[in-house]
Amino acid sequence: MLRSLSYPLIILFMALGIMEFFPAVKWFFAHLDRYQYVGIGIAAYIAISFIKMFNQNREWMQTFSHEMTHTIVGLLFLRKIHSFSAGQGSGEMSHSGGLRFGDIFISLAPYCLPIFTFAMFLFRELSAAKSIYIFDILIGLTLAFHIDCFRRQTGNHQTDISKNGYTRSYMFILAMLICNLTIILESVRRGLFEGIKHIAIAYWDRLCDWCVAIFNLVISIFQ
Repeated sequence: MLRSLSYPLIILFMALGIMEFFPAVKWFFAHLDRYQYVGIGIAAYIAISFIKMFNQNREWMQTFSHEMTHTIVGLLFLRKIHSFSAGQGSGEMSHSGGLRFGDIFISLAPYCLPIFTFAMFLFRELSAAKSIYIFDILIGLTLAFHIDCFRRQTGNHQTDISKNGYTRSYMFILAMLICNLTIILESVRRGLFEGIKHIAIAYWDRLCDWCVAIFNLVISIFQ
């Protein structure tokens, strides 16, 4: 029952995300200079990818990032963490208790939540204005790392995805990716907390507008 109810909620969240994503992308292309250091960070990651030592440890770093994301999101849903391991191409995080509805968030977070990017945004909030460009470079670098992780790790072979159902999992991942990319675009422009606040208000206002429109439509039908 809960799995069936999750489909319309995911679709609704995705629709809200799309409506806010395109204005953020439009502002991005109109103000590319505001994102120049993020672009430098992305280019830096591409350059680092050609370094032999990095390539030798890339798989372990991506596995560590994957399991760390499971762990952090698990803690956010009040789970008790029993174990954490990250090896060359394999890792595991076991947990119990906490909020039951958080299972899908914990399972699929590594595919759609760039935790290191958001960590850089937190440090950016605390930094002096003259140092912001340094964190913008790190934001670009960590975002490129997440994209690389997504490209290498996402697939039907992942038990995280198969146990939640392929259709449901990919819908959830897409909806959350759209939301998180919008937050990133807005946070470079406004700062992390203002960016999140802006997106949350925009989602809520649009949802209310849709509810009012549906209500008025129903009233007009029965009049």
